[in-house]
Amino acid sequence: MAAAILLTGMSLAVDGTVNASALIVRSETSTESERLGKVYNGETIDVTGKVGEWYIINYNGETAYVFSEYVDMGDVQVQASMGTITGSTVRVRSAPGTDSEIVGRLIDGTMVNILSIEDGWYQIKFVDLVGYVHPDYLSVDGLVFTYLETKEDGSTTVSYTTEEVTQVAPTTIGGQIIEYAYQFLGTPYVYGGETPEEGFDCSGFVQYVYGQFGYDLNRTSEDQYDNGTFVPYDELQVGDLVFFSRSGKAIGHVGIYVGDGYFIHATSPGDVVRVTALSTDYYTARYVGARRIA
Repeated sequence: MAAAILLTGMSLAVDGTVNASALIVRSETSTESERLGKVYNGETIDVTGKVGEWYIINYNGETAYVFSEYVDMGDVQVQASMGTITGSTVRVRSAPGTDSEIVGRLIDGTMVNILSIEDGWYQIKFVDLVGYVHPDYLSVDGLVFTYLETKEDGSTTVSYTTEEVTQVAPTTIGGQIIEYAYQFLGTPYVYGGETPEEGFDCSGFVQYVYGQFGYDLNRTSEDQYDNGTFVPYDELQVGDLVFFSRSGKAIGHVGIYVGDGYFIHATSPGDVVRVTALSTDYYTARYVGARRIA
């Protein structure tokens, strides 16, 4: 089972060990970008996230990049960073720069994978669309690390930490549910998916997780809103279900509240199970309500 750290401002880091004789530190995620220096075999570096095949590191107090293949993270797995489009209709271009070809458009609230940073622009991927977005129109939602933590008795455990270092309490049923749910971070979104093997859609993920604790939830997000009891926003607790409108439906999406204003969910086609802030513009505008199951 995995534990997780959510980095909202790259204010936390995990140690990595250089496994190359001399690893070049660069200003951007490109072998053509400026060289800022080198780190050497056995040296410990502060890894704050991942963009494509590059680790984001803290280098002499500044953000820099190294190729991830040459850094040993031990039991830690660094997830790729995600972003949300911020703008009514944002142009996606074939290369960094406003003079390059427009290859697509994305609407406000669309969640994308961030592949690289080139000439100050983000290279992003949404389903089959790959291109570049100006940083003014992309909000980086956060970075997630997962790592294995084994107790002396051989069992594994999960903790959840924000930049305020707030722990999820696994002694409560809600904490146990979140502890279990976190092992599925990174599982692909699959429409109609109900298991880790096939992938999850939003309600399939919620139903599966709660099912492992003996709760028989309805299958769709709309019907799951009939499960449990209503919870006001300012009384949310770890493990509560949070619901959102989507695609013209009054209720079209569901996730599980993990505390500190975040929730875990199977996001959308082309995306994965991940943690997102409720304060993200997309979800703030579509929030419907919450239900307490446990």
